Amino acid sequence: MKKTWVYGAATLVVLGALTTACGSKDEVIPSVATGTKDAGTATTVQVKTETGTGTKTTATTTTTSAKPAIDANYKVDGKNVTITYQTSNFKLSEEDMNKANVQGEGHLHLYVDGKQKAMIGKTGPLTLTNLTTGAHEIKLELQQNDHKEINVEKILNIVVK
Repeated sequence: MKKTWVYGAATLVVLGALTTACGSKDEVIPSVATGTKDAGTATTVQVKTETGTGTKTTATTTTTSAKPAIDANYKVDGKNVTITYQTSNFKLSEEDMNKANVQGEGHLHLYVDGKQKAMIGKTGPLTLTNLTTGAHEIKLELQQNDHKEINVEKILNIVVK
């Protein structure tokens, strides 16, 4: 498993360099878990960010007494699916991913059809591209900084035509 994460990190460095060099306005999620063995079902996960405005959307700040939650919606456009999501009582933290736990802070694990595709440490939206025709289950799962589950998830059942 560690080898997969190392390969995933190396892939992200290369993709980040290519994306920057090509002048893309999309930003690839910095923590993509690669290692999927699906032939012909490549899925690219991207986070679209505003450029030129200097503004960022951030997750709601957390109170220790309220249970974390996630809400998400999606839009299908051909073989692409754009997912918008928001957490409540939980702060997404890209900076503290893989570090010690902080109450009410962590990241998302993104699964497509039961296979982990990415770790997300900031608010989206995100776009899944090149999905195959048919039904897909997309799961967004809240995780602590050290990847321990907190049993909060959102499942989206989509159909690509």
